[in-house]
Amino acid sequence: MRQEYAGHRAPLFKGAEQPSIDRADIVIVGNGIAGLTAAIQARSFEPEARIAIITDQNHPTINTPALKQFAVGKLSREQLLAYPPGTERQERIHLIHARVEKINAQSKSVTLANGSSFGYGTLLLATGSTPTALPAQLPGRDFDGVLTLHRLQDYLDLRRRLPEVEEAVVIGGGAHACETVMCLLHWGIHVHWLIRSAVLLPRMLDETASEMVLERVRQAGATVYTSTEVVGIVGRVGSVIGVVTNHQQFIPCQLVVACTGTRPVTGLAKQCDLPLKHENGILVDDHLRSSVRDIYVAGDVAALKNPLTGQYEPRAQWYAAVEQGRMAGAMMTGHREAVRPFGVPWHATHLGDLSMLYVGNPLQSPPGAYVLTDNSRGGYRRLLLQGERLIGYLSLGPMQPDSLSIKRIIDEELPVRDILKGLLKGEFDARQYLTRRRSYSAQDLVTSGHLASVKPATVRTTPEPAPASHSSAPAAQTARSEPRLPTTDQLPPISPRPEALPQRGPLSVPALSQSKSNHYPILREEEEISPFTGTLPALPEQGQGGTRSNSGSLPARQEQGQGRRRNLWAYSDPALPAFPGQSPAQAQHVRPYSERREGGR
Repeated sequence: MRQEYAGHRAPLFKGAEQPSIDRADIVIVGNGIAGLTAAIQARSFEPEARIAIITDQNHPTINTPALKQFAVGKLSREQLLAYPPGTERQERIHLIHARVEKINAQSKSVTLANGSSFGYGTLLLATGSTPTALPAQLPGRDFDGVLTLHRLQDYLDLRRRLPEVEEAVVIGGGAHACETVMCLLHWGIHVHWLIRSAVLLPRMLDETASEMVLERVRQAGATVYTSTEVVGIVGRVGSVIGVVTNHQQFIPCQLVVACTGTRPVTGLAKQCDLPLKHENGILVDDHLRSSVRDIYVAGDVAALKNPLTGQYEPRAQWYAAVEQGRMAGAMMTGHREAVRPFGVPWHATHLGDLSMLYVGNPLQSPPGAYVLTDNSRGGYRRLLLQGERLIGYLSLGPMQPDSLSIKRIIDEELPVRDILKGLLKGEFDARQYLTRRRSYSAQDLVTSGHLASVKPATVRTTPEPAPASHSSAPAAQTARSEPRLPTTDQLPPISPRPEALPQRGPLSVPALSQSKSNHYPILREEEEISPFTGTLPALPEQGQGGTRSNSGSLPARQEQGQGRRRNLWAYSDPALPAFPGQSPAQAQHVRPYSERREGGR
């Protein structure tokens, strides 16, 4: 899919007659799962929009959790594709092979590595993450046989080397390192696993859960070293023959594999002509908006706010990237009725033959919180509670609980007194519990005339991404499941004005019936508040130019392929100060590209 450039014009598909463009309504940087999902979602909402993906990756979007199955020979290279071949062409998504070097937010364009510019209406940064390599000062880190596993090319390199390896050293204390150890054991290789901390996954597992996993790995044949680091790699004629640890121990091996985590690729945040807030990722609000107008961020590079801790942190998991991609596609086309809060972070995977589920913050101890644990039925559960609320859940065992239901309980702050035993013993019946909750809500509606919570519409994309491997089963579960019910306490604060919605609290039946949606009341555009851009004023009605609407309500959604095409730019956020003390004149952008372009589509 490599393109050759001639000025601003480039053939976008090899062997196909596609129109050459130098600007698009929606431009996405990165063709990982978040970027491609966002493009497909945007296409489902806007059939006539120009959508372009710019990437320097030389292969199609792949299912990264399935790489571990590829490493053990259970999947072929063709089976790694996240979407069916030709999806980009079928969805009329222009694919441009290039590297973006700079963002010109004031002129709404990006500068490519060859010096050309590409204009955008809205921009999505989905640049992903990069592996944390071994320290630059580590002796021997450049010997042949020292690998860092992250991308498809790394796994291809690993598979080529396996026939020559008898002993290997794996460095890292996370889920990726554990998967790599089990992969090498599968091929009959003796593995030495070096973990820097005293426990595995110290931010997710306590000592009991960590020892349960490590004991299973030892039984599978690996030698585990905790509180151990590599201080040097020994080689002979340029190839690795062993490592030296901080305990002055020499471990012979023919392969060293580093699985020491990842970090977000935030280089474009530093190469933007307007301040783009970033720290351990590019900071975004619950709508994936960055601190710069018309720039969204999704995937591993996005840092979202944890509602329990208030800290901004990336959520570098496959299913989180899929969900963020869908939301970004809806936001960039103005379909904010399809957006729902992300809630607390959660992570589900396999550690050896054990299923792990981590929701909220089970290892922290805020004031007034208490911990309950249980290690019956061949597993381990840890619950962090505050009063009758569940604020953290950790499960490890042969079976995985209903992860989305437990996340919903924490997000909505539902009482767990009646289901505490089931959660603790791993016998929680989510279907029965949620059915009972709906019955209570219906009874409360009849008796009090108030609706406790309202269910948003479910948005589905076509085609669906390929499901992740068995060790990342929640990815497929997330894509198929319905969204959780938001409570009124989770709604954004509303600016006081005479025609505003009722004050926070249960929504009354008349207020619900006046909504323009059959699913849930739509908050007006000016009633959404972003922590980066402030309160958004009302948007102009479509076709009225610069005249602002008094109602501020969103136009009714048109079904795909029906009716007159909607103006994408009617939903652009107004230019507001990105930082305290910045005047509107300083934050004002140039005219949107849609008003300057010639000809039309």
